[in-house]
Amino acid sequence: MFNPKKRLLEYFPTAFIFFALMTIPLFLGACSSSQGRFEALRDSVHLRQDSIEAMGFRVLVLEQPGLFTQGENVRIYIEGDGRPWIAGGEVVAADPTSRNPLALELMTQDDRGVLYLGRPCYFIGSSEPPCTPQLWTSHRYSDKVVQIMTSALVDWLVRHPSVADISLVGYSGGGVLALLIAERVTQVSQVVAIAAPLDHQRWAELHGYSPLSGSLNIASLNSWRSDVKRLAVFGEDDRNVPYMDMRHGLPPNTEVLILPGVSHRCCGNLGWLSILQHLEK
Repeated sequence: MFNPKKRLLEYFPTAFIFFALMTIPLFLGACSSSQGRFEALRDSVHLRQDSIEAMGFRVLVLEQPGLFTQGENVRIYIEGDGRPWIAGGEVVAADPTSRNPLALELMTQDDRGVLYLGRPCYFIGSSEPPCTPQLWTSHRYSDKVVQIMTSALVDWLVRHPSVADISLVGYSGGGVLALLIAERVTQVSQVVAIAAPLDHQRWAELHGYSPLSGSLNIASLNSWRSDVKRLAVFGEDDRNVPYMDMRHGLPPNTEVLILPGVSHRCCGNLGWLSILQHLEK
């Protein structure tokens, strides 16, 4: 999560094209490293890679085949915001995909993690229409993004009719999206939001970031499903998304778990396994 200059929004296309032309050689090396990390995590637990067409977008999915049985709750992971801005927040990224996909890392530790649900324009298609930089900057939690991901998830559920009960696990901005998607998918019974900016307006003001003007804000929503269990996990040492600045945005009856000594990048092997044990209870 970077500090984009507000004035750049007026010159968005120019800055985007200029940077893409001037930094391609440097960017290729970073992409190679990022892709290698992604592939290593994917292959470590033999995830099958595919994509789902949703509202004109290709959404990446990584599936753990044969892990679930009929009637069992399964967990679906959603990644954080990645790198929407680069160069110290001066320029919008050509590809927002995270170099260190933490949600995928957590999923590889989970023997019930069935699906890694991508975000539109992440991992695949960022340079292709209908992707635009808005979808990973100002509109990253927009109704459109939520609709696309909801459509992709519903499509996957139709293909897997034995899955009737799911938990969504989202890291950082993925936690925001998990909370929003859960309101639209009836099979969701539980949401775990890790280090999620529950009030993105307050979060942007706190860091001096450009406001996420086209995004839905958890703190501003008044109606929530009563049949969904919600757990919000925060790191005690998280300076990016501090709990004290986000607690007013918690949906009603949300359980809170504060992890001592943990920063924004949650949680370490033992920490995540402990949280999973907590969920099982």
